[in-house]
Amino acid sequence: MSRINIMPDDMKRFLQVAGNEEAVDQPLYHYQSYGTSGATTFTFFNTATGSATNGLADTNMDNAGNLSAGKRFAVAAISIDLLPSAPMVFNAASTASALNDAYKVLNGVGYMNFQVLNKNYLTVAPLTAMPAGQGLFIGGASYQRTQSSGADGNGFIASGNNGIPTPAARYYLSVPVPIPAQVSFNVTVNFPTAVTISTASRLGVTLWGIQIRAKQ
Repeated sequence: MSRINIMPDDMKRFLQVAGNEEAVDQPLYHYQSYGTSGATTFTFFNTATGSATNGLADTNMDNAGNLSAGKRFAVAAISIDLLPSAPMVFNAASTASALNDAYKVLNGVGYMNFQVLNKNYLTVAPLTAMPAGQGLFIGGASYQRTQSSGADGNGFIASGNNGIPTPAARYYLSVPVPIPAQVSFNVTVNFPTAVTISTASRLGVTLWGIQIRAKQ
């Protein structure tokens, strides 16, 4: 990510707020299931809230694949998050499965691509270059078991996420990307071959920026 910040004239016009409009600090997000068998492509922002399995917990898109009439969005930052359904646990009889899953997916051979109206605006690899900027930090507690079995021994429980959980740890764009109303856009997360994991998880993408809409 470059440290240079550029605001082209067309972007300045895009961000002008009319008297009947308002600007709100509302990100666009989409989370979906990442099954144990994985997939070669995950497409985001192609599902509306009403069609999502968990409603607003999955996405805040009004429409599938585009913003509804009267809304536009300026993308200033992008983040990617993987949420395992189980904590990392390891001891004498088990391994750190969830953390290993996160490492394979985020630090493996994968990349993201961001398009607006079939025009490519950003391609980045690996996925750890797009930190979440939120979530639980790595931490945990140790314990010791004293059972009469081969599973005796020390253990540790912990959790991890993509990057340090601070808003500064996101991929900030040097040049904002405009998404006009009713114009198709998407983010894809791609792998040459499907990355299998041990525990079903959720993979999410968030577009951070400014939404301009009619006054409500």
